Amino acid sequence: MTIEKITMADQFYATQWLHVMLNKDDWLSSQIDQVVKARDEFKKICLANTPDRLNDFCKTWLSPTQWAELDKTITAARERRKSTAEQDEHHAGVNLTHRAKFILERLSKQYDCSISDVIEQHLVDRVDCDLPSN
Repeated sequence: MTIEKITMADQFYATQWLHVMLNKDDWLSSQIDQVVKARDEFKKICLANTPDRLNDFCKTWLSPTQWAELDKTITAARERRKSTAEQDEHHAGVNLTHRAKFILERLSKQYDCSISDVIEQHLVDRVDCDLPSN
């Protein structure tokens, strides 16, 4: 089953994939004038940066087989995003000064552990509250 619509979240991956594929000889068509016309239109769509125009382009220029290839690419990207989002639930970002980063990296190498482990193992005694579990 092919995708019916490229969403805003899918647009980056779809555009990147189409850019690569449109630069392959004979992928879109064996007629060079058609390929040039499609590439020019695609450049304008990339500048416009709207999924609706990208969908219209794909409906106009892609065969059902090419849509299926694009569908596989978008499905894989969606799965990677989902997996990354699930991993991010267990991690938090922190802004550090260069000096703090240097210290944590040095301790991490010295004790052969991650920076998170350095913080958890060396600072746990200084926290005056109940800590959440992992």
